[in-house]
Amino acid sequence: MAKESIVDTKAAQKKLEDFMNENAKIEDGQERLEKYMEFTMIDNNVDQKELYNGQMEGQYTDCNFDELSITFEFPTFKNQANRVGALHGGAFCGAFDMTITALARFCAGSPFAPTISLDVKYIRPIQIGDTFIVKAKATATGKRVIQIACEGYSKDTGKLAATASSVCLAIDTTKEKRK
Repeated sequence: MAKESIVDTKAAQKKLEDFMNENAKIEDGQERLEKYMEFTMIDNNVDQKELYNGQMEGQYTDCNFDELSITFEFPTFKNQANRVGALHGGAFCGAFDMTITALARFCAGSPFAPTISLDVKYIRPIQIGDTFIVKAKATATGKRVIQIACEGYSKDTGKLAATASSVCLAIDTTKEKRK
């Protein structure tokens, strides 16, 4: 027997799909991306406030349609610390993945564009209390696959802390028939 989801997935997907269909009518690409980022922040921080995305408390700070790039900032919290008191590697990955999937969904024009690969390279620690800044840029957007590169910085020092590269599917796999 399948376990019941804690999230009303169909309702959430429908809300996002309706928004994306309406947003697609905006001709100016920069304005369309900005509206999408505003919607994404409400979706993450209000609609999903009890879930992982909401608890990350990410904020969108910049986007550029011509570059196909977005920037999110993530405060760091004590419960995200590793054994030496710096940001846990999983929290780095979570911040990268949230930023990546927001951009991938916009590029795909789909409410669902799952990450199928995420490669992270750690350079230096982020201290708890600092803010982790993630800039994601789409490097290739095809009919089925989107590739995104990221850089993550310490807001306190301005130094590069980690990089990531990702591959996302540009298709809504929730609509595929499964055996």
